[in-house]
Order: sequence, then C-alpha cells, then structure tokens
Amino acid sequence: MSAQAYTIAASYYHWLVAIPLMGSIGSVLKCQQSPKVEKGKWMFRHKSLGLLTGLIVAPRLGYRVMNAASYRNVSHPVGSGPIENAVANVSHIALYAFMTIMPATGIAMGYYGGKGLPFFFTTLPGATVANGDIAKQSFNIHKTLGVYGKYLVPLHIGGAVKHSVAGHGIWSRINPFGRPMH
Repeated sequence: MSAQAYTIAASYYHWLVAIPLMGSIGSVLKCQQSPKVEKGKWMFRHKSLGLLTGLIVAPRLGYRVMNAASYRNVSHPVGSGPIENAVANVSHIALYAFMTIMPATGIAMGYYGGKGLPFFFTTLPGATVANGDIAKQSFNIHKTLGVYGKYLVPLHIGGAVKHSVAGHGIWSRINPFGRPMH
C-alpha cells in the first residue's frame, strides 16, 4: 500500500458504510420535520438503513483491526498542521464510535423492546421476552449520541472539501476504482 492510499477493501468499506449511514441520518431528520401521519414511514427507513449500516460496520471494524498496520501507513496530507491532524484523528475516532454505537443501540432497542428490527420489506423478530431496562438504556444512549453525533458526517465531508480545495489529492486515497489492487 502506498503512503497515501487506503487499501481497495478499506475504500469499499468507506463508501459502503457512508451511503446507509447518511441515509439513516437523513431519514430521521426528515421524520422529525414530517407530519405525524408520515413519521412511521420515515422511522422505518431510518431503522432499516441503520441496521444495514450496522451489518456493514461489523466486518469493516474487523477488517480495520486485522489490518491496523496498513492504516498506519496512510499519513495526513502534506501541509496539514499538528492541530489540524489532531482534530482529524479525534473526529475519525468519534465517527467510528458513532457509526458503531448508533446501530448497536438501535438494534438493542428493537430487539430487547420486543418489537423487532425493521429491515426494508420485512421485520426481523425481537426477543420473545422483552427487556425494558436494556431497551430504555439503549434508547437513552442512541438519542443522546444522535443529537450530537450527526454533526460528525458534515465535519468529515467539510474536511474532505477543505483538502480538495487546497489541492491535496485526497479523493484518490479513498477511491476504490482506477488504481491497482493491493
């Protein structure tokens, strides 16, 4: 792997998680602005996309742990200062936490609440015996993290745009197409 590019697999995982993660955030924001009659439809979409995010994040985290050395080879863009690099590191850790904890707590709410897990055209069954304590604790974590964590995605995109405008070749680092497999 070059010093400036993620592996092809890491690049695919990045984009495969980004799409349902942004869709999940967008659908819950739309739900919050919708009339009561439409809220159920938007929450079903939010939950479906959140579960899909969780299903993709799990192997992504496994890949990240198993390939930690290759991630250390990817440096910050030339010209980035130490404060900017520290902010980037913290925001990436926070984004990984967000995209892991949000699906986990959403899944726990649906499963332990007994209602099941909405997944596009079906609902996966929940626990046969509900556990309200776990469901409530999961809800509290999910709700609190969602209020603040949703800003991590535009922060991440803003950082990418900033580097792009500055002429840093960041898009080729995370683009899974048009470069040799390694």
